[in-house]
Amino acid sequence: MEEKKIDRRVRRTKRLLLNALIQLMSGKKINKITVKELTDLADVNRATFYLYYRDIYDMVDQVETEMLSEFTVAYKKYSSSASTYEEMMPFITYVFEFVKNNSEMCKILLGPDGNYSFIQKFREAINNSQPLLLDTSSKIKLNYYKPFIISGCIGVIQKWLENGMDSSPDEMAKLIIDF
Repeated sequence: MEEKKIDRRVRRTKRLLLNALIQLMSGKKINKITVKELTDLADVNRATFYLYYRDIYDMVDQVETEMLSEFTVAYKKYSSSASTYEEMMPFITYVFEFVKNNSEMCKILLGPDGNYSFIQKFREAINNSQPLLLDTSSKIKLNYYKPFIISGCIGVIQKWLENGMDSSPDEMAKLIIDF
């Protein structure tokens, strides 16, 4: 019983820190954010911050890792039996729903002043999880086609965020499928 209380408090503290980080990163670059500034905004003790993270960069890295892990789990759930792009629709819809539900952090990580390393990790996650629905008879073609498709998908997500997510996740998934 006591363990659940601790887990709930840890989740609450991490959520407070994440919300403060998002608020700060929406106005300034990560290298200008201090732990003191973050913890003051989150109303969390600095020592508590250091229980979970080494520094601001470690916190961002952990957030990125968690987001990419959720992406990978969802891919395995939705696309294990997909053999056509239409069968990938639930997964692609999930990606847009995930971006929408995490829009503030995604805007920061994928935006104009975004985190290039996150974009690279995101590309790698898509590349590693993308089903081979492509013509794999030519390795040269596949070698260039996959990065093209992945960059296009990331570009569509970035544009969607830039436009204030003006279309639903379903509409965006259909747009991707119809390309």
